[in-house]
Amino acid sequence: MYNWVRIYNRLFALVDQQGECYFSGPRFIDVVREVDPYFLTYGQYMQELKNTGESTSRRDYFYRILSSFDDERKVAIVNSIVDHVRAHDPEKTSGILAELGGTAAVPRPQLGEIWNSARLAKYLAEIDNCISTSNFERALTLAYSCLEGFLKAYCRENVPEAIGLTDIVALTKAVRTHLRQTVAEYPDEAFTALSHIGHTVDRARNRFSESHFDAEAARWLAVFVRDLVNSEIRLLMHFMGGKIPASSES
Repeated sequence: MYNWVRIYNRLFALVDQQGECYFSGPRFIDVVREVDPYFLTYGQYMQELKNTGESTSRRDYFYRILSSFDDERKVAIVNSIVDHVRAHDPEKTSGILAELGGTAAVPRPQLGEIWNSARLAKYLAEIDNCISTSNFERALTLAYSCLEGFLKAYCRENVPEAIGLTDIVALTKAVRTHLRQTVAEYPDEAFTALSHIGHTVDRARNRFSESHFDAEAARWLAVFVRDLVNSEIRLLMHFMGGKIPASSES
């Protein structure tokens, strides 16, 4: 399904540059350990290479490590590296994402310290991985969960009376009403669009399994919904005034 030699050659060209894109051995293995926490530390891995007489060239052992994982975890590792350096070389990172089939039109938002931020950030990253591995139904489910979680985070800060709402359309309505009442300088159409996004994400998630999309149509629906969710979160982040302690609460 993937040409991992091409993907790796692109990846190494990205991380072998001097500056912010450069990945030393420890930095690379730190990313690998995000995907597999029990993978060897850098010191342990270097010792293993010496014991077995394997090459300690970064080009060689980066590829050896990546090749040791299944496709799903390979994609997760590559996407994580791309996230780290995307801002410093958008052209090379876009080429890598295109090879994976998960090109992002909208950058992923930085969530800071909002409520449940760690979990929401994990969802956003996993959506990209699901699209790259053609798990489109799960991508849509995660997009729904992420948007629902962010709307709840917004309500916790600004609309506490709506905290108990669980339906994504009702949450969107509460957020839209609050914005209309408090941000007069924005065109009303911008806030109306929030309702359209909420309905689109809700319908796409609920009806995906009932529909019979071919693979290409399913992929573009998942990409479209993912980009809508990222766009809405980036917009609402502008109106998140206070800092809310991060939490593991669902």
